Amino acid sequence: MANELSDDTTHKLHAALYHEWPSSDGVYLTKYRDALQCWFTALSPNDKMVTKVARAAFDRGDDAGAQKAAAALPAAPVCPLL
Repeated sequence: MANELSDDTTHKLHAALYHEWPSSDGVYLTKYRDALQCWFTALSPNDKMVTKVARAAFDRGDDAGAQKAAAALPAAPVCPLL
């Protein structure tokens, strides 16, 4: 599932928030972490900025703003935890 991409805003937001996830437990989550890193590396500079906007909105408790920013991102890996 980690190789599947989703246009769902929830998956995009999760990818924006956790693409730098430092470690994982188990092979399944390791594959997801690796997929996130590949996804982020392939983003345009503008899309990388959008991940920062989404993160900043999320960190200040602006869920609607975080979702809105994430919606503008390209399809992201499907999170196995959602």
